[in-house]
Amino acid sequence: MILKGKIGKTYNMENLTINDVSAIMASGNYGVSYEPIIDIKNMDIVAYEALSRFVYKGKNIAPNIFFKTIHENKNLFFYVESVLKKFQLKHRVINKKLFINLDPDICILENQIEFWVGLFQKHQDVTIEIIENSDEESVEDIEHFIEWMDMYKLSYAYDDFGKPNSLFFALLLEKSNYIKFDIHFLRTIKTQSSYIEILIGLVKYAKANFKYTILEGVETQKDLQIAKSAGVDYIQGYLFKNKFISIWNQETT
Repeated sequence: MILKGKIGKTYNMENLTINDVSAIMASGNYGVSYEPIIDIKNMDIVAYEALSRFVYKGKNIAPNIFFKTIHENKNLFFYVESVLKKFQLKHRVINKKLFINLDPDICILENQIEFWVGLFQKHQDVTIEIIENSDEESVEDIEHFIEWMDMYKLSYAYDDFGKPNSLFFALLLEKSNYIKFDIHFLRTIKTQSSYIEILIGLVKYAKANFKYTILEGVETQKDLQIAKSAGVDYIQGYLFKNKFISIWNQETT
């Protein structure tokens, strides 16, 4: 049963176990929230980002806790993500571009890469959001995956650029089709106004190299004004919560 509805309060269950994750997947207690990406010029929705959602024992589970639980179990991680991505692609909003997050740690083995390339090739207007994991080994894995995406002409984005404690990945910045600026930019600009000059400079770099920019974390009208001042192409965030579309795999109450 596919159910559309609102995503409720999210709980951080630090003690979520592998067995809990297996139970969530086996019972089908997962869903997706499609967060709109807005054209800053006319405020139209141009795309959606697919965000995984989970329920366990009647409570919504924070995605970062869910994925942290299975991150070291690469076989389970790959299986879970393959199920979730198929679900997200199947229920996407028609005639809108879709952004999908993909962890490079499940894009390492040749069979994994072949699976993802084959899956995304079947769908038009899909952009893969790549998140680096701040270590040299992950950088090598991302570089390998970038080669595959370039080979098959898949669109990809540098996700969470500027996130605290993240690694600056020059190759991903240079080759990605989209640069998604982390909410950290907005938070820093509010306390240190001159920080906007860094964002403006990056936006100019992107435009000069025919890349698109997306500012994440727009929550207030002040955030919107900062985005307009910086000249980004697109924005997304909780300011547009009434435009989110949530779909559950089945009854989760």
